[in-house]
Amino acid sequence: MSTDLTTPKTTVADAILRLMETYEVDTIFSIPGVHTVDFYRSLPDRSIRHVTPRHEQGAAFMAYGYAFATGRPAACMLITGPGVLNAATGIAEAYSDSIPMLVIAANNLVAEIGVGRGALHETKSQSAVQEQISAFSHTLLDASNVEEIFHRAMSLIEIGRPRPSLIEIPRDLLASPAPVPSGKRPTIYRPGPQPAAILKAVGMLLDAKCPLIIAGGGARFAAEKVRRLAQRLGIPVVTTNTGKGILPEGDPLSLGSGLPFAATAEAIAEADVILAVGTELGETDLLYTGRSYKISGRLIRIDIDARQLTMNHLPTIALLSDAGAALDALLDALGERAGTADRSAQERVVAIKSGIARDAGWSVESPKHKRVLDVIARTLRPDAIICADSTQLAYTGNHYYPTATPGTWLFPNGYGTLGSAMPAAVGAKIGRPDREVLAIVGDGSFLYSIEELTTAVENSLSLPIIVWNNRAYGEIRDAMTASGIPTVGVDLYTPDFLTIARGFGCHAVEIENLEQLGDELRSAFGRKKPTVLQIDSDARMFSEFERP
Repeated sequence: MSTDLTTPKTTVADAILRLMETYEVDTIFSIPGVHTVDFYRSLPDRSIRHVTPRHEQGAAFMAYGYAFATGRPAACMLITGPGVLNAATGIAEAYSDSIPMLVIAANNLVAEIGVGRGALHETKSQSAVQEQISAFSHTLLDASNVEEIFHRAMSLIEIGRPRPSLIEIPRDLLASPAPVPSGKRPTIYRPGPQPAAILKAVGMLLDAKCPLIIAGGGARFAAEKVRRLAQRLGIPVVTTNTGKGILPEGDPLSLGSGLPFAATAEAIAEADVILAVGTELGETDLLYTGRSYKISGRLIRIDIDARQLTMNHLPTIALLSDAGAALDALLDALGERAGTADRSAQERVVAIKSGIARDAGWSVESPKHKRVLDVIARTLRPDAIICADSTQLAYTGNHYYPTATPGTWLFPNGYGTLGSAMPAAVGAKIGRPDREVLAIVGDGSFLYSIEELTTAVENSLSLPIIVWNNRAYGEIRDAMTASGIPTVGVDLYTPDFLTIARGFGCHAVEIENLEQLGDELRSAFGRKKPTVLQIDSDARMFSEFERP
């Protein structure tokens, strides 16, 4: 480490906080611990908000929701060992769903790491765990490197596929002298497409008779360009779950997030050219019905992640590029030219959407779900953020809820964990207090993170939480029944959620009719505390939909 006494010094912990300010990381979700206390020496002097969750998994999911809502990473700061492992599921979900997050993790003393002496919070190889759930992972071993490593961690978030970046610091380095950061940050430009590839892609799109666009989460920040290209060439657009709202689902060219349905699969098979933007073309968007599709025509893929360009489906043309840059280049190359696609594209969309609505793949309980989702859609603003958990109401919502704005429907689509929605909604509301935020949870998933009601109350969040209560792990139970497997371990004892919520300091109501649901949602957004709205899946208001 440098011994230059003329260089202004601070500590490693304070240098990291200063670097967060440089990159406008303004919120930390963290539970203070004995291995992270050095961060708190200067935290009151920094312009960074500290939010205390009640479980490290909640910290990770709050950072996940915050980044989704704002488009900017928050920090998740963790103690050694159990803190990192408790948060690992939330970090892994962010990795899977391409959500940026800065993770700061403590570790044991440099002399203790990997030795196995039984030090407090010791893990055999904490760094091995961290590498599996982050795009960037580095163990800081020299205080003079802190600024360079921080720039590297943040630049990878900005330039590539947005995923967690993790910096691990042995606890004896946190108080060590370190150079005061320069306060500078580079201006980073994301990759753009090759001109020759753009010309080839434009030629294919202009010649196409029956084209289709598949837009994923990677196209979320290029939604306006997707719309312009679709309208210019008359191309229907179907989105993945993570791409919901890229084209408003009421748009004449929008097929919504209808990938798992037969009518969409037929449209994909019939398409002579498909433009896939920012999507893995993977299985998780098809899980509602389990029905896959076949791409028979020529495929153009645009993705920021080079590994995805030939994954799952082999393209004719692959463009390694930021989605917005590639779409801008396509639009510029098109000029005023129009394609030869069938001008009855809107009629095709109507027919396909009609097929989706009639599809036998909708769950048996979906008529109930659709009633509730209709009320939510009528009540919430178009830009309201919905954080949905792995629950049957949300499974239907993935493909039915009429999302009008990109970046407003958050579902744990990739890793598929339980318990994400409520802490994610806390993070989203903290990041965007000006927006309506709603959490949708199931009775099973609610118990994974119910302790974070405390965080919502403590921060006076106007946050409604819909609890879909079917007293079971309903999706698993239905899958067991369909496969002739005994339903062991899925029919659950359900606690009195309303009494528990009131004990946390929330407002809590049992919803008995759909008009009441709309009224209670409107009231919830005006309260300075969370509101738990329980809906019994077998309530009398659903009696017309009872199973035979």
